[in-house]
Amino acid sequence: MQYLSSGPEDESNHRLVRAENLLFPETPRQPYPAVDGVAEEASSFQAGRLLRKYWLLLLSLMLLGAAGGFVSVILSSPMYKSKLMLEVQSSNGLLRPGEGGNAETTEVDIQTQVQILHGGHFLKLGYDRMQQDSAPLAPMGRDIFSRLRQRIHPATQNPMEATKTGLMVSMASFDARPINRTRLIQLTTQSTSPDIAAQFLEAISAEFIEASTQSRSTNARATGDWLAVQIEDGKSRVNDAEERLRDFSQANGNLFAGDTTLDDTKLAQLKGELAKIQSVRINRQTRYDLTQKYQPEQLAEVLDDAVLRNYQQEIERLKREKAVLLTTLTEKHEKVQKVDAQLEVLQKSYAAEISSVLMRIKHDYEASLKEEKALSAAYAGQSQRVGSEAGKAQQYQALKREVDTQRQTYQSLKMQENQTSLSSSVPITPISIVEHAVPADTPYKPQPILNISFGTVFGLAFAAGLIFLRERMDRSIKVPGMTHRLFNAPELGVIPNLGNGNGAKRGWLGAKTKNGNGTHEDPNTALVAPASAPTFVTESFRSTLASIMRNQASDMAQKIILITSPGPSEGKTTVVQNLGIVLAESGRKVLLVDADFRRPNLHRKFGLANEWGLIDLLCEDLPLSEYPLEKLAVPTGLPGLAILPNRVTQNNVAKALYSPRFRAVLQNLSRQYDMILVDAPPILSVADARIIAPLTDSLILVLRCGVTDRESAMEAYQRIQADGVSLLGTVLTDYDLSADRRRQYYYDYGDPSRV
Repeated sequence: MQYLSSGPEDESNHRLVRAENLLFPETPRQPYPAVDGVAEEASSFQAGRLLRKYWLLLLSLMLLGAAGGFVSVILSSPMYKSKLMLEVQSSNGLLRPGEGGNAETTEVDIQTQVQILHGGHFLKLGYDRMQQDSAPLAPMGRDIFSRLRQRIHPATQNPMEATKTGLMVSMASFDARPINRTRLIQLTTQSTSPDIAAQFLEAISAEFIEASTQSRSTNARATGDWLAVQIEDGKSRVNDAEERLRDFSQANGNLFAGDTTLDDTKLAQLKGELAKIQSVRINRQTRYDLTQKYQPEQLAEVLDDAVLRNYQQEIERLKREKAVLLTTLTEKHEKVQKVDAQLEVLQKSYAAEISSVLMRIKHDYEASLKEEKALSAAYAGQSQRVGSEAGKAQQYQALKREVDTQRQTYQSLKMQENQTSLSSSVPITPISIVEHAVPADTPYKPQPILNISFGTVFGLAFAAGLIFLRERMDRSIKVPGMTHRLFNAPELGVIPNLGNGNGAKRGWLGAKTKNGNGTHEDPNTALVAPASAPTFVTESFRSTLASIMRNQASDMAQKIILITSPGPSEGKTTVVQNLGIVLAESGRKVLLVDADFRRPNLHRKFGLANEWGLIDLLCEDLPLSEYPLEKLAVPTGLPGLAILPNRVTQNNVAKALYSPRFRAVLQNLSRQYDMILVDAPPILSVADARIIAPLTDSLILVLRCGVTDRESAMEAYQRIQADGVSLLGTVLTDYDLSADRRRQYYYDYGDPSRV
């Protein structure tokens, strides 16, 4: 029965598999298959495992970074920052209530002041003032950093030197910048002394305010003198312009009334009258045209006339009265004829009144037409007269504008003179200090906590980078299940760290090392007796044995199993030893054969001598049947478990390996034992394992977590496939169980010490 590649948890492993499908078919040598690197790295990159693996590196670099931050604090001179706030008044020095000043002009003034402050002139004045007024300063700071700094730099203890250095630093770091949407300018500087930083800002601001005040006074006097001259010139220009305007008006007969001439005024009046009469004429013409198109009774004038309406009512009344009379009388009756006579008189009066209304409409139209023609003729004549006087009018307007311009200029100069006089008379300083510079209590740099913290974080980040690069470059097998992805081989078991429970020994970079005696196998990994073995170790080997024993249920029982690894120090001897112990616990007779002719080590695991061993058995000519069993198999002290040790001799190892006696030895021993485990040398180091493998029923490949790289594992697998050897599966050793909580809980489940 074959244990399927999905592992012991697969439900399919509970079903029997045909013997002809046992193990893996022989396949040609192929290149390495692609491995899902993302999934593998994600599963292997575990913070807890890396922290336990590289804790010494992390701690060392963090301490180194903290020490670097501490040294940077000592080697850096302390810097104290100070600031001072100035307020810039308006350009004229006075803001009246309700005036905010021109925002653009104020911003330009402030930018101008900032550029002046940035110039070297005021820095030099401030430096000279500090040299005259300041006394040498005592060394600052009595903390541990200051004392260490003074020991390293004794020159800082000299007060004169400290003062000079502080002034130079203040000059170099001076800065002035405006505060947006305000009239404030912030001055800042830094120095090795807080007093020097504050005094330097006060000195510069004092020099700047004095210069600004003096400049304002000088400018005010110069402006007043200039305005006085300009006002006199402006007054004379106004008088000259008014005189020219007056002479021109008199020369033309005073034809100009205000801004226009008399002809222009008359023309405007005629234009208004003409427009009015044209409107009246159009209205009357419309009424007249209606009298020509419609009956008089349909006209509005007839319908709205009260007299005509009375006539119409009387005529209608008489017609109704006649109609009543005619019902009983004839046309010739006296009453009827009387009504006819009255009706005739009324109709004649009605016709005469309508004729009078129509005649009145006609006369109104004709009168309006004549008046329009007369006004049109008068307007045309006046327009000609105005056109002939246009040149004089333009000249008059030019003289009038000149007079207005000169008057405005004169008034503006008078206002400026009054404002300048008022500004110069009010004692207002154009620039004032709103916030004085105060010496800082503590330096703003270096900050010991920040520097040391930054150094620690930098060391941590650097260590993390090293760890990341090392993990990315590490091609070793780290987690269970990788062999299934590499070459689709079943993983028979996972063996945790077999040391003292704290993992294998590691170097400062997390690399696994040899043990103290220089051998590749850790003596702590041996199980002296099942009773003394850690529970999690025993359970891991029992789980591995369960995977192996599933193949024993088939007719082709695999009694002789060769155990090897790609390289040394991967735990194959330990696996052989402990698998033998758990096999013996199950009631089977088990023989462990040490087939390592160059570095035999199995006998040391059990504390036995190797004065005679496998190499002697192969080189001697005595028939196998004559050897006593106690010589072929040395008891280990554990029931059902024996070993055939080996030793290093001068005999020809190759001759022993290729000897037909080797196969006979294994066949003879297989008849006397239920299971034989052969401990072979690494398959990639020497050819011994490839020579011995065909003599066994199957092979188990041991891979060590964090040591066996993927390329070596694949190369070993390809050699096994090329030799046609039946690969039973792989065993992963030295797995860090603390990184896998699920497996750790499983192994701890039955541990009495955990109760």
